[in-house]
Amino acid sequence: MKHLRLTSPGLALLALFATTTAWANSWYEIELIAFSRSTDNSLKEQFEAPVAALKTSNAMDLMRPLVQPTLADLIKAVPACTAPSQAEGTLPAPVPAEPVSATVQQQIQQLLTEHQQNKQPEPVVAEDSLDVQLEPEPVAASLFQLNFQNCQMEQWDMDGQLISRPLSAEELALTFAAPAQIPVTFTGDGIAKDTAYLVGPNDLQLKNLAYQLQREAGKHLLLHTAWRQPLVSGRNSRSRWYAGSYHADEHAEAEQSVDLMQQVQQQLAALQQGQSSLQLWFSPWQFDSLVQLRLGRFIQFDGTFYLRQSEDTKQPAQLAVKQSARLTLGQIHYLDHPRLGVIIQVKRFTPPESAVAATL
Repeated sequence: MKHLRLTSPGLALLALFATTTAWANSWYEIELIAFSRSTDNSLKEQFEAPVAALKTSNAMDLMRPLVQPTLADLIKAVPACTAPSQAEGTLPAPVPAEPVSATVQQQIQQLLTEHQQNKQPEPVVAEDSLDVQLEPEPVAASLFQLNFQNCQMEQWDMDGQLISRPLSAEELALTFAAPAQIPVTFTGDGIAKDTAYLVGPNDLQLKNLAYQLQREAGKHLLLHTAWRQPLVSGRNSRSRWYAGSYHADEHAEAEQSVDLMQQVQQQLAALQQGQSSLQLWFSPWQFDSLVQLRLGRFIQFDGTFYLRQSEDTKQPAQLAVKQSARLTLGQIHYLDHPRLGVIIQVKRFTPPESAVAATL
């Protein structure tokens, strides 16, 4: 009887096949729906308030590049900015992209111009100076402009010479202001990537359920999203998800207008009235959350959710809700709370062969 022998190339192919299969089997698709409930005055339960900000430093945030993009996020769509010829470390890694629109070009240039104007030193004039102060020339005329054909910052000097330089790390880190409201249905382009990514709008599987919740009295849909990511057995995957309105300015004004004595007086007054103690704002978003998934014999889900509410003055102005559950693949899990509802579904996902090949 002849025995099969695997040569080195055969072993290599077998190892590659095993690696490819393992990588493809480690991907999962997670769909999440969050909604708030109207106030039920018959409830006597006192809800918890946040005691600290969400620890999001090591959490994946797939929403930020779309909600509050940095300049580095925006110029990924500029072909000249993602060309392989650019120096390493100067610009983001090359990614396939469509030509940037005129609207995005204007947004980019506005962000750069405002940044440069803020850095312009103001002229210092002595108080006893008798010099006649002339109207200053427009600052924008001397500022660098981004050339979208070569992704260089360019400026003409007084001698008519063109000065060019690459975008600096400080400029690439510039961030746009957060929007006043995040769309309830939040998706991405759905293009397969070798790291976690948002699904496209046509890939949401729980649309009917979200639609029913939206029409149900006493419920307000906050967020419906889904993403795909690999999960490694025994390791935690943490991600941040937020929705609703943005209240950063309100937070800043509250901090400035309330001094220490006022805080003490408000706390005492709240306790005398049977209310919770003075509420501190730990998240500017109406809904903010930290979702943790751990893959083992089953999928362990742990979620921390912050929800702003103003209807019930006897409850904290911002609620902290913690939920844990063991998830079964493919099943729809409902996490209930008198003020908040969360629906989550986790199922296996097989990435396209092209995505697997590009990663290996």
